[in-house]
Amino acid sequence: MIDRLAPVAIVLSLLIVAFLTVEPFLPAILWGVVLAIAIEPRHRRLVHRLGERPRLASAFTATLLIIAFVLPAAGLARALVSFVPDALNWFEGLAAGAPREPPATLRSLPAIGPQLAELWHAFAVDASEALARFREEIKTALLWVLTEAEIIGVFVLEFAIGILLAVVFVHNGERLAPVLQRFFHRVGGPFAQQVAEHSVVTVRQTVRGVLGATLVQTLVATVSYIAIGLPNWTILAAVTFLLGLTQIGPVLVFLPLTLWLWADGQTWAAAFVFVWGMLVVNTVDNLVRPFLTSKDGDIPASLAFIGALGGVAEWGVLGAFLGPVVLAVVYEIVLEWIEPGAAGGGPGDAATPAPPAPLDP
Repeated sequence: MIDRLAPVAIVLSLLIVAFLTVEPFLPAILWGVVLAIAIEPRHRRLVHRLGERPRLASAFTATLLIIAFVLPAAGLARALVSFVPDALNWFEGLAAGAPREPPATLRSLPAIGPQLAELWHAFAVDASEALARFREEIKTALLWVLTEAEIIGVFVLEFAIGILLAVVFVHNGERLAPVLQRFFHRVGGPFAQQVAEHSVVTVRQTVRGVLGATLVQTLVATVSYIAIGLPNWTILAAVTFLLGLTQIGPVLVFLPLTLWLWADGQTWAAAFVFVWGMLVVNTVDNLVRPFLTSKDGDIPASLAFIGALGGVAEWGVLGAFLGPVVLAVVYEIVLEWIEPGAAGGGPGDAATPAPPAPLDP
């Protein structure tokens, strides 16, 4: 018995040690796998267009990914670090100063102008008193964000490691594909291979439909932030992207920003932001998302919402990208297990058992 159990114990110990070794990099590894699966078809076409030169194509792919992901992440980290001192000064000024009077355009509104002005004044007084009372707590929270700036650096590092791994995976895709097929066949036979194939399709559809559509929506929304000369627009763009991933939408950015600009006397900027956000950004999202996502690959919005929030809670900022993809894959696997062929059709039908033959009388 000892001779039989000793090799098993050694193998399990090695697996545990290996997992503990890669566990700090697990989000980056998952991000690299997801990104590699999503970009692999495009990378193959790029290799073909460059005259079957895989190294040149990999270098080109790595450059594009760095421009698309690492540079914005580094810019966001820099903007967050520089934003905290400005936020501290702003809170100090609000807490120490008198409440601001309502704008003249609010008072001049017919019929409801005086009532709105009184409501504005009462809200300003209450907000000023609240800021003065909780000034120290707010300062402590902002200073904590500043001291925890290493989290932002970890996020950028994980992004960079994931991109490096994704480029390595797609560069060696022809050698990795047969190995993975044999692995899944050894683990679970034909059913495991079918699940792996459906998972690959689901990852690509989710990245296009959720991440891709949210990225387009964020880029369009960022145009309005830059057009009005908004400071720290990088942070608002990141918030817009996260709200898009959670399926809440950028309305929680555009409405407060519109009210802020209007209260500050920037009437035309407020009108532009409101129209651009409510009409243009929402219209672009409704047009782009169906184009990028097939009807069978559109995951429920509740899964994307839970996946984004749960991913952030478990893996930090990078989890906002991984959470919806992981839940979408699990969702398709469960559908395939409950009813073979329901998730993707085709190969899964082979696993459906044949009906029993009628009994002889």
